[in-house]
Amino acid sequence: MPKHITEKTFYHYLKCPSWVYFDAHEAERAHDALLSQLIDDGLLLEVQREILKDKSFVEVEHEDQEEAYARTLQLMKAGEQTILRGVLIHGHWIGHPDILERVEGKSKLGAYYYIACDIKRDRQIKDVYKFQGCFYAEILEYAQGTKPTRGYVMNPDGAILGYEIEAFETEFHLTLEEIERIMAGQRPPHFLTTGCRQSPWFETCKNESVVCDDLSLINRIWRSEVEELKLAGINSIRALAASDPDLLTAKVEGLSRDRLHHLRMQAVSLAEHRTIVMRSVDFPPAQEELYFDIESDPLRDLDFLFGVLHVLGKEETFYSFVADKPSKEEEAWWAFCKFLEGHPTAIIYHFGWYEIEVVRRLAIKYGNVAQIDRVVSEQMNDLLSLIRDDIIFPLHFYSLKDIAKLLGFSWREAEVSGVNAVQWYEEYLAKHKKEILQKIIDYNEDDCRATRVVKEWCEKNAAE
Repeated sequence: MPKHITEKTFYHYLKCPSWVYFDAHEAERAHDALLSQLIDDGLLLEVQREILKDKSFVEVEHEDQEEAYARTLQLMKAGEQTILRGVLIHGHWIGHPDILERVEGKSKLGAYYYIACDIKRDRQIKDVYKFQGCFYAEILEYAQGTKPTRGYVMNPDGAILGYEIEAFETEFHLTLEEIERIMAGQRPPHFLTTGCRQSPWFETCKNESVVCDDLSLINRIWRSEVEELKLAGINSIRALAASDPDLLTAKVEGLSRDRLHHLRMQAVSLAEHRTIVMRSVDFPPAQEELYFDIESDPLRDLDFLFGVLHVLGKEETFYSFVADKPSKEEEAWWAFCKFLEGHPTAIIYHFGWYEIEVVRRLAIKYGNVAQIDRVVSEQMNDLLSLIRDDIIFPLHFYSLKDIAKLLGFSWREAEVSGVNAVQWYEEYLAKHKKEILQKIIDYNEDDCRATRVVKEWCEKNAAE
């Protein structure tokens, strides 16, 4: 086997099976350490230690995997209660559970055995966490002779969520077998998804898709839909663009005529590289508008910047509410909420679901749920949801940057993303240079202005 399988391999597989293939069979591509933790929903080690500050634990160093594994086994045999950053190895499988916890029971270690727990920033148990937990359980069985029956995830609040290993094992083993085949040389079926964008091999995958004129390039098309179209003899974007949806409907059982028509228009948009307005967009009338964007550091479970572009008539002003250190998140949040109180009738535009998820979570955390419930229900508008079904862009992905760049907007920092903002914030916390923090604020302002550009373009070209 050319490469190791780790818990991260399951994350890579679920995002893009080709990621696993290229990692195993092509020249290694370096992945930024912070980005790797972001992708895996992990938290910084210092944050993990803070979450466990009231608990005694022994930490394993990770410089050499084999030595770390030997040290982990030594601690397990000694019966340590809590082991942080242990390493488990069986053949080409290497597991890195954040926590190994001793529980009562029977194993070859004695009258106890160990269970695994990862510390994740998400407050719900995702399927990928279960895959990783099943993986740890498999290796633990080899190490201690007893297989844990439950897996666990600890969230940033210190709450522990559990799940049954057995209930997920069949799916886990099928996935593990598929990963093993890919790593042995079997190329996975080609399909481009949003998850592929997190891969260091994204440009390779995308270029292959473009060359093949692959149907997966159509925004938000399902694998099952591609399979249905291929069964009907439609194997490319150009073929779909040239098809008659009425004739095609009779050949495709699983898709309605409306869905086929929409997919075909998406294909036409891509093939002809033109934006197509399907229907007008009904924007709420407003004398005052706010364009809103949040910057977060998921590695610290922190939302550190709330940016708002205020537009009233021809006047516009940008406001930023910043936590210049993690301990000031609450202060920045309340300053932002105070600002909202002064604009109770303004229409707030944001791009995507993230802003709503964050403000609801922070309202629960800091205790102003009633205010935020009103703001969300009466003022906030997800621009992407407003336009997605009515305007078709010649794009594979409908991110703010994809659409705004298509419409001519430019960010001050070229090729920048929210990931860069996280890296800059970590750099700022380490160096305390104001120009680094200002770079994040400028980036956030550009996101707000880009949201306004998209809204106003759509209002001009697709409003009633």
